[in-house]
Amino acid sequence: MDFRIILGVMGGVGLFIYGMYLVSDSLKKLSLSLLKIMLEKLTSNRIKSALVGIFVTAVIQSSSATSVILIGFLNSSLIQLGAALSIMIGANVGTTVTAQLIAFKFTTIAPVFVFAGAMVFFFAKKDKNKNKGLALLGFGLLFLGLAIMSSAVKPLANDENIRAMFITFGRQPLYGILAGLLVTAILQSSSTTTGMIIAFALAGLLDLPSSIYLIFGTNIGTCITAIIASIGGNLSSKRLALGNTLFNIIGTFIALGFAPLYLAYIPLTTHDIARQIANTHTIFNLVNTVVFLPVIPLFARLMNRIIPGEDYEKKGVRYLDRNLLPTPNLAIGAVIKELSAMLGICQEMLEKARKCVISYNHKLKNEITFDEDSVDEMQKNITDYLVEITKKELTDKQRRLVPAILHSVNDLEKVGDYCEDIVTLAQRVFEDDLTFSGNARVELEKLFDKTSTLMRHTKKAIENDDHKAASITLNIEGELDELIGQYKLNHILRLEKGTCISESGLVYSDILTDIERMNDHLCNITKGILHIGKR
Repeated sequence: MDFRIILGVMGGVGLFIYGMYLVSDSLKKLSLSLLKIMLEKLTSNRIKSALVGIFVTAVIQSSSATSVILIGFLNSSLIQLGAALSIMIGANVGTTVTAQLIAFKFTTIAPVFVFAGAMVFFFAKKDKNKNKGLALLGFGLLFLGLAIMSSAVKPLANDENIRAMFITFGRQPLYGILAGLLVTAILQSSSTTTGMIIAFALAGLLDLPSSIYLIFGTNIGTCITAIIASIGGNLSSKRLALGNTLFNIIGTFIALGFAPLYLAYIPLTTHDIARQIANTHTIFNLVNTVVFLPVIPLFARLMNRIIPGEDYEKKGVRYLDRNLLPTPNLAIGAVIKELSAMLGICQEMLEKARKCVISYNHKLKNEITFDEDSVDEMQKNITDYLVEITKKELTDKQRRLVPAILHSVNDLEKVGDYCEDIVTLAQRVFEDDLTFSGNARVELEKLFDKTSTLMRHTKKAIENDDHKAASITLNIEGELDELIGQYKLNHILRLEKGTCISESGLVYSDILTDIERMNDHLCNITKGILHIGKR
């Protein structure tokens, strides 16, 4: 094979992939906030969810990007599995819009898009307009790459051996499906593979039967992105990735049985081979949608059985009953119970932070992210509830108590932040292959122990208005301050002796600071109970 043909195909594929990336990335930046709102809100039924998936993917030109966003939402428990599966089915239809655009063969005016996009990008002042320019530039590069690919492989159409090899995909359907699957899995884009199939078909290397089976394979291969994105995610994201893969595998076998109908009727839609390939891609996914959308609830239950277990989820408020608001005394009591529950989550976060510092665990890192979201949400809900309480008839004592509780809620939110920050530092230690000296680990363990004890007494003080427990926390804080001061000096000595490397030392110092500030916020709460200071 002529080396110039290989270079031409490589250059064409490279331009096409880069153009596809620019288009998808720019459109995603232009519309991401809107798309996220749509994915969160418009998922009340299967048909609406599928339509959202079609629209979102048609806009950002990438079902892979949609699947990654969906997995992010599932990991954050923002949507349910059934809704995500429906959106994903729609996304498979939406991604075929790219093939339809490619079939228009804007190759002759592609340079116009490149020029216009470059001018908009370089002269635009706002990021929004720059992204519009990049989208136009990417659109032009996409078609330039298509033209280069078609031009490069055209001479191969005259080689009977090469042509026979490509036509084999039509005579041996499983080879065609496997080839489409592998190429798409490697490129992680069904649109890119479809573009290559169209380019080869326009050059005369592929006929319709070969192209159809390759297209069937691309629909399975594109599932690899969701599978990769689900690694390390929660169980729901893994169920979505598996569900999407099964949709396309089962759909491919169904389509394989109806291949004679495709071969008979697709040519009737148009005489243009490029459009025939694009129509095959669209019809395949439309049929899949019609077949699977009615059985989404059953399919979701099947995924739950195949991948059993419960995901770690955010914790909601338990005690803030609005029916208690007319009775401020009971409502304030409910807030104190909720405050205690909030501190309970912080206690769990501290223990997870301790475990991550000793031996980093990514599962605990994910859990603590959920816990931090729970604490933030509880802060908001308690604050809103307290505002409602202030609208009622209050005694002088209750009027003084409400702002004190509000301060305590904010302090606890900060405690959650510091726990999460410690886990982030532990992740840095893990990823950068850092280690703490033996003495540093012993010191950190002692600080975690004392902080845990301080939290326990703070919780007791909150629940029972226990002044004795509150006083104990102040004593522990004094001990912690002394220990932290001593440990900072120890740390400097270790640095001087070379028993501790500087980067590990920086992380160690940051953890000391986080623990110190965490305990300050906890003691702000108990000082309020003891009526020390402004509270």
